[in-house]
Amino acid sequence: MRNGLLAAMCLTFACTSPMNNLENLQPIVREGVLRAVIEIPAGSVDKRQYDPATNTFPIDLRNGVPRRITFLPYPANYGFIPGTKMDKDRGGDGDAVDIFVLCGALPSGTVLEVEPIGIIELLDAGERDDKLIALPIDPALRTVDADDITELPQAAQDILVTWLLNYDPVDGAELVAVKGKAAALATVDRWTVR
Repeated sequence: MRNGLLAAMCLTFACTSPMNNLENLQPIVREGVLRAVIEIPAGSVDKRQYDPATNTFPIDLRNGVPRRITFLPYPANYGFIPGTKMDKDRGGDGDAVDIFVLCGALPSGTVLEVEPIGIIELLDAGERDDKLIALPIDPALRTVDADDITELPQAAQDILVTWLLNYDPVDGAELVAVKGKAAALATVDRWTVR
């Protein structure tokens, strides 16, 4: 486990020099393997968002006030797939594709290779705001093993969906569907910046 975390952190330091914008990294490493950037460690209550101008992960503000989750902490590492953008003119929220990486807490700024196993499709204020569900490629970082979201215990799926529908009462997200690995990969392909 320790070597896997060190490898992920090495990727962090290699990719976050002031001259690199993490949003511009390629999303696909190789077939079935994506790159993820962690913004918020599992267990955190502070909503952080990557700032490409400073290459940092400051706490997000809403109406000038730092956003803190007052429901339950993030149940998994949260971030984005670089090189993607859910265009508003095509029904997206204007941001990169979001991702939950299921493993122990990883620091903000960690860049790692992941295997998508599914997607939770959501509507947020009428816009698509889908969340990929993925596992680290590095077996030392894995806390669960599955090839598809259907192989996760139903309780784990329920926790993720319930959290996403309740953590931010202002946004009022609505569940569209929970789909498997093929749908997750198709979503990344659809929103990859070309």
